[in-house]
Amino acid sequence: MINATSTAIATILADIRRLPEWNPAILSVTTVDSLALVGKPYRIRAKLPGSPTITYDEIADDNIVWRLDGFQAHEAGAWKLVPAGDHKTEVTHTITHSGAIFRVLAGAFQTVPGLRLDRLQRRAEYGE
Repeated sequence: MINATSTAIATILADIRRLPEWNPAILSVTTVDSLALVGKPYRIRAKLPGSPTITYDEIADDNIVWRLDGFQAHEAGAWKLVPAGDHKTEVTHTITHSGAIFRVLAGAFQTVPGLRLDRLQRRAEYGE
């Protein structure tokens, strides 16, 4: 549960330039866009080999869906945002991995959704 509206949270999630501030897997994003555009691949520096990209497949007040594609490493992720009353939102974050890199690191990412949720909550509630 995050003390912010789903619209405010969706805006944080779609703020492509500030993504590295709260997502520990992404070190930087190369773009002039302030909000991500659906279907546009963005070059990122991440804790992955090669030149990965992140592409948003859906951006809405109730659902954000993206995919990260790198060399032998692919992550598909979603944020489900359900309004829960007075400026509160129930937030669910899911990820799935494929590719040789993630097969080798299987199990190492089980805590990642929780870490991202904690950082998103701090960002939404305290501007951190």
